[in-house]
Parts: sequence; structure tokens; C-alpha cells
Amino acid sequence: MPRRTSTAAITTLCVLALTSCGKSADDLFSNLNGTRSSHDSDKETPTSGAAKADEPPNYGDNSRAQRPDRPNAADEKRAREKAKEITRALEELRRNAQTQPVQVRPVLTRLASPAHLAVAEWPAGGEENPAQGSTYGIWIGKTACIRGVVSQERVRTEVNGHFPETGCLPPAPAH
Repeated sequence: MPRRTSTAAITTLCVLALTSCGKSADDLFSNLNGTRSSHDSDKETPTSGAAKADEPPNYGDNSRAQRPDRPNAADEKRAREKAKEITRALEELRRNAQTQPVQVRPVLTRLASPAHLAVAEWPAGGEENPAQGSTYGIWIGKTACIRGVVSQERVRTEVNGHFPETGCLPPAPAH
């Protein structure tokens, strides 16, 4: 009986050694989270989790929440048209020194309706450091967002897709 166990162990080790020829230990165990198909491991092109030379390992995966998705063409076109109207209205508010969320929200609600809208202080204020203006995000269609900032100094408006975890407003900075 002991002979069978050692034969099975040797056979298993040989199979593992032969199937991993030309691959490092990192390659063998790189898909433990199941995000790549077996065909992906044979390709030379980096996956979304591949790090550039000056980035830490898995930087792409770990920073994914900080990057918005790409909107589809129809939603992006609608968002760009709506962004022009929103920028004009926010410039008017800025000229009148009305940049706080309580002042910005009603104007954006009128312009964005029936889309989902989020307005928050920018940057997040407190008693010691009051907010300097507002940040906003507006859903357009199913895949696009108009987001930006209005402060005493400027109005910034951009069109992009949704952030994976937070919708149209970017997530809070991580470390």
C-alpha cells in the first residue's frame, strides 16, 4: 500500500512539472481570483491588472475604482450637448458668487431632470475649512455622466462614464 501512495505522489509532481514548463510560480498562480480565462495566461499582452514598469503589482486592478468606464456613443453625444447648457448656467452662478450646493442644486435639477443628480461640497468642507464650491454628477442615459466643479475661480465640466462604485461622482481619494 505505501508503494501506491508514493507512486501517485511522484506522478502528480511529474504532471505539475510538465504542465508548467516555461512558466514561473507567479504565472502558475496568477489567476487564483478567476478573472482571466485559461487562454489569457498564454497571451503576451498585459491584462487590466498588469502593472507598468514604474507601478506596483496589480496597480491596474487596485486603482480600477478611480477610473470611469467609457460611455456608449449615443449617451456620450447626448451628454456633450447637455454639458454645454450646464456650463453656461454654472458660469452665470459663478459670476453671481453662487457656488455652494444649496445654490447649485436647484439649477442643475431643472437642467438635468429627469436624470439622477448628485451635488456635494467641493472640497468636502468643515468648520475649519469651509467648502469653496460644489462638485456635481449627472447621469445621462445608461452609460454617460456629466461631472464637474463650480467654484469662485472656475467652472469645470467633463463627460465620461460611470465610476464602478460611486456612479457619476468620483470616489474619495485613497491613501
